[in-house]
Amino acid sequence: MPEPMTGPQQQDLPGGAEASAAEYVLGLLPEAELRAFETQLARDPDLQQDVATWREYFVALTDPITEETPRAEIFRLIEARLYGAAKPAPRGLWRQLMPYVLGAVAAAAIAWAAMVSGLLTIGEPEPHLYADLVAGEQGLQLLAHYAPDSGTFMVRRDAGDYPADRSLEVWLLSDAEQAPVSIGLVDREGLTEIPLASEIAVQLAGATIALSEEPAGGSPTGLPTGPVIALGQLAPRG
Repeated sequence: MPEPMTGPQQQDLPGGAEASAAEYVLGLLPEAELRAFETQLARDPDLQQDVATWREYFVALTDPITEETPRAEIFRLIEARLYGAAKPAPRGLWRQLMPYVLGAVAAAAIAWAAMVSGLLTIGEPEPHLYADLVAGEQGLQLLAHYAPDSGTFMVRRDAGDYPADRSLEVWLLSDAEQAPVSIGLVDREGLTEIPLASEIAVQLAGATIALSEEPAGGSPTGLPTGPVIALGQLAPRG
């Protein structure tokens, strides 16, 4: 059972059944694992206590936030995320990326809570988001930057050579229930600038992005086909 938690600064997820309890509360368990977990939950008092503890902890993240009515478009985006048809990601790909995604779960939960609770209101400027994408073996160093005032996602290549006869593609990894979403291709020369639709932009705060090496012109399948060579988490910088 998780140790008592006294504040949102405690963000590291444990392993085993406790991690499953946290993922259950956040709605991150795949359907098959969800059924097995709920079967065990019905007969395991310790697991029920784990779930109750995690639920209280995540609810407490919103305690410092003043209650306000969310903007209408936020409800539409949430409904689209909950009920819209989503193509599941390949199991093998998520096994490769899951250690990075789980590391960002708590940060993403805080960002989501702030958004639906009205913390990011129309009258307040949204923060710019940044992520370093470093591919050590290839010698590539890139900086990803989302500018909310213009709705533009940018990538600047600071070091390394663009691979010959290949393309570099950036992907959004919002959670384990949805397939990676292509943000776009990195330009071979100069600054990459990609206008983002609002339904993509609203998912960026705290999310993980991946850089994959693809055939020239980008992935032919709509999912990463080449190696994922770099990962980064989008967050504000002081």
